[in-house]
Amino acid sequence: MKKTGRGRPKTGHKKRPDRTRQNDQRTTTPTATSEQSVVTKSATRQTTAYLKKLFSEVGFSIDSKKGQNFLVDLNLLDLLERTADIQPDDIVLEVGSGTAALTERLARSAFQVVTIEIDSRLATLAHDRLIDTDNVQLVNTDVLASKNKLSPRVLSALDEAEKRREAAGKKGRFLLVANLPYCVATPVISNLLLTKPFTSATVTVQYEMADRMTATAGHHSYNALSIWIGSQCRGEIIRSLPPAAFWPRPKVDSAIVRLDLDEHRRAQISDLSRFHTFVRDIFCHRRKVLRGVLLTLAGGKKSPDAVDRIDRLYETFGLEKNIRAESIDPDTFVQLEYEFSRP
Repeated sequence: MKKTGRGRPKTGHKKRPDRTRQNDQRTTTPTATSEQSVVTKSATRQTTAYLKKLFSEVGFSIDSKKGQNFLVDLNLLDLLERTADIQPDDIVLEVGSGTAALTERLARSAFQVVTIEIDSRLATLAHDRLIDTDNVQLVNTDVLASKNKLSPRVLSALDEAEKRREAAGKKGRFLLVANLPYCVATPVISNLLLTKPFTSATVTVQYEMADRMTATAGHHSYNALSIWIGSQCRGEIIRSLPPAAFWPRPKVDSAIVRLDLDEHRRAQISDLSRFHTFVRDIFCHRRKVLRGVLLTLAGGKKSPDAVDRIDRLYETFGLEKNIRAESIDPDTFVQLEYEFSRP
């Protein structure tokens, strides 16, 4: 599902060629010793005609506030699945179950899928579609408890999936694969990296956001999100998606993005929460000279200790006096934050 409001494709990025239930809903309860479940029937072909007919039959109306735009280009839906490269022992988190068109595909390959749907009407439709699938846990809830916190129910469902995999004697990865509603895309990815990092994330997002997620220092889209993701992941825009790929059609373009966690680079961040806050604080004043922002955070330009502290920091990193935050790469930001935060 998608929220309307997507940026236009830009150049400069490499691309690869190419009825109401409020509790958790599962198709069946998998046993701890069972092998990976397999979807025996072929995935339903989610087309515009199929959705219109289905929604007409059940009296469902689109709620634009929840970002309900469904991916109906079957080739792109398949591309999303292929790009995720799901393996038999993987646990997959999907945010925005919709009618479960993607969920079916994920379940064919994964050990366990935890899929989240905020709309109880869609959760019911998805549950009915997945009735014969025993490796999917459908959770009817908001994925976020707040802007800066994931829902405890979502985290609990993921923990349960990990316990089932461990009981089955298997080890695998944790993946995020989703047609992300734009209204939650940034906090979902940011909070996962903060508290429950994925091995990889393959998602559809607003193209403008895809630009930010993969932007490098000096790019016009480079911001706090670019640094937060760039300090921990390798990112790539796989394909731009036109409005016609979705129903209802959004007003602008989208993209499939893949992010791969770089464990070594992530380990260089001494305090993830502190670093996250530091970067956000800096980019609240992104158009200002970095020195002035750092002075404010250190105690103000009227404080001799603060001035001396920032002078030493600039000397250590060889920073130009008038440099701005958007000119500094993620790895340097990690080192800068560490030195800034030292007693």
